[in-house]
Amino acid sequence: MADLREPFELCKILQNDSLLGISRHTKEDHILVTFSDRGVLVYNLQLQKLINSWSVKQKDNVTIAAVHDRVEGNFVMVVNRSEIFVWKETDSDLKQCQRIQSDKDICSLLVWKTIQTAPCVVFQDGSSMSLAEIASTSKTETGKRRKTTKFPLDLLWSFALQYQNKPFSASVLVVMHAKNKYLVKIAYHGHSGGVDQEKTAVEWALTPPAKDASLLSCCACEEGHGITSYWSDGSLCFTELESILKFALSDSNNRPSPLTCRRIQRLHPLHSGSDKGSVALAAIDPERVCLCGSITIEGKLKDAIMVWDIKYGTLQSWQTLDKMLAKQNTLQGLGQPRGAFCACYIPGFICVGFCHTVAVCQFCTFPCSLASVLGQLDCTSNFLQDETLKPELLITPKLARPGRPLNVWQKTMKKKDHLEKKKLLKLTDPSKTSTKEALYSELDSYTKMQMKWQEQGNKDEASHEKESENANVLSQHFVSGVLSRCVNEKRFWARDSISKLLKTKCVPPSCSKELLNCIMEKNDLELLNECFENIKGIPEDTVVDCLRHVLRQEHTSPKENAAKSLQMEVQGGQMPLEKANVKYLCAILCYKVNDVFLLPCLKKLPFEDVMLLLKFFMCLLERGQPGFQDVIDCETLTYPQVLDWAGLVLNAHFSQLVISPEAHKLLVRYHSVVSQQVRTYERLRELEGFLGHFKIKTHLPKADQVGLYTIEELEL
Repeated sequence: MADLREPFELCKILQNDSLLGISRHTKEDHILVTFSDRGVLVYNLQLQKLINSWSVKQKDNVTIAAVHDRVEGNFVMVVNRSEIFVWKETDSDLKQCQRIQSDKDICSLLVWKTIQTAPCVVFQDGSSMSLAEIASTSKTETGKRRKTTKFPLDLLWSFALQYQNKPFSASVLVVMHAKNKYLVKIAYHGHSGGVDQEKTAVEWALTPPAKDASLLSCCACEEGHGITSYWSDGSLCFTELESILKFALSDSNNRPSPLTCRRIQRLHPLHSGSDKGSVALAAIDPERVCLCGSITIEGKLKDAIMVWDIKYGTLQSWQTLDKMLAKQNTLQGLGQPRGAFCACYIPGFICVGFCHTVAVCQFCTFPCSLASVLGQLDCTSNFLQDETLKPELLITPKLARPGRPLNVWQKTMKKKDHLEKKKLLKLTDPSKTSTKEALYSELDSYTKMQMKWQEQGNKDEASHEKESENANVLSQHFVSGVLSRCVNEKRFWARDSISKLLKTKCVPPSCSKELLNCIMEKNDLELLNECFENIKGIPEDTVVDCLRHVLRQEHTSPKENAAKSLQMEVQGGQMPLEKANVKYLCAILCYKVNDVFLLPCLKKLPFEDVMLLLKFFMCLLERGQPGFQDVIDCETLTYPQVLDWAGLVLNAHFSQLVISPEAHKLLVRYHSVVSQQVRTYERLRELEGFLGHFKIKTHLPKADQVGLYTIEELEL
């Protein structure tokens, strides 16, 4: 899991395209920000403070963002495309810095954070050299520069890798040699004695996820072995590099297959066109990636920072810049979302360069699990381009039964999926089902059709155990989509449609919270009762919210409740609730919950609700275990359940009950009733053996000292 905090502005970008890049500092909470017009700035992110800066002469133009060499402790950047500036942090300006002239145009500078390796200089033609080698072979500053030859390939991105803790490092280059045709090149640096140099010269074709898709951004984690990429069709993809990395290190000459892009998710476009500078990717770790850009949310284009899980394909956390821009009186032209240019991750922070500002988010990571991923499915679906597709984790596999032809099963599944997609589009489109009658009619016809197909399938398979008539009739994806429409519909209350879905027993627990909140808002207690009868896995906090809602029914309209009130005398005490509301309260109390999760939720109940609930339990306990069904309209609530709930409520509010005078009398009654019933049960236990023997009707064992019968008196 991941958690992004509210972003803050590190600095403004005054001119378009002036930000060249953001890179890591050797200190954990420091960052380097390079501008073409302002030079290099060093920020302390923890303090949100500028601590150092260096500017260049007016005639010089910074072309490659500065990086920090962890081996020598120097800063390195490229000026005028081919001149390398090297300086130390103690230098006050760049007048006396070391200048290294290159024979070729430089594309990027690579540094490693896990190994002691000198920075690597990547040239525009795809070749690379270490900074030390260039410094030893370069001429003086006044030397004449060799004319750069034109290279047909367009170098797009370059990354630094450390594969399997080898004593040498590798760099990955992504180049474009034609329209929407890309190549990947691997180069090794350092003491790479075990690497076949001929194999490293091989270029690998990268197949896009779609025919017309163009690459907008990509990144790679230094500790990983893959490339994460974002394409113009909205595809967020992952490309494995392990096969070609192993190929260069092995003795085998069997060339691996071409590289392919495994689509993680297909998102809504994060850009307004095909500009590759409008989307930024940054690797967090081998399993997570930060994706930044402008996306349409609730009909408005907003700058957003998102963290995606590569393994499960879910959105872990996201933030927009709305609140940050609202706090600042920025010009309207500067605040318009136009995408992100670059992004960088350092432990605890994510820094993103948008077209108008450099934003920073504090970042926390937690171990990811399948349970945490399932909790993010609803949020993830809001950013997917095709919301009609079923999320893979919400589908129950419909496998072919043994003995049946596989091609017949495939045709049947395709037919059912096509029909479900068609019906779901109709049920979720307000223009096609504009009334609650039309919505219910479409849903009812589709449900009956699914039940008919299921019954026919059970008849065809005689050896298969016949399932319940309403079990697994509808997929969770279908039910979630229709329920979302019913809950968000403002023109009418689709009560019958919701009831129809509940009776199928296919409503997933993830939808229960939103559904029950809507039902409580409508104050439909009968439908609330159906939810607790047909939905499994309702969260404990939602159960307590529903309990509180029912308890407060008598306080909503005192005049109407006074006319309908039916108070009953129960062994000297009055029933504190109306008989009509007791029915719904008992349905909640009968629901299966986990005591560990329920106890913290009960602590949030107001004290007046606690007292009302304890008085209700007191009336039931005074009736005793023989039964209280004549007092309440519920046949499922049992005496042990009442005891458990009473004990949990007392534990949750023990301190407040002890110090509150109005609760003392009730606590004394609880003590008296429980003590009396415990004594009764202890004496009844003495009869257990005799009653058991009488029930099985057998003779007593023969003994010489025992008469024909004895008389014993038991006091109850």
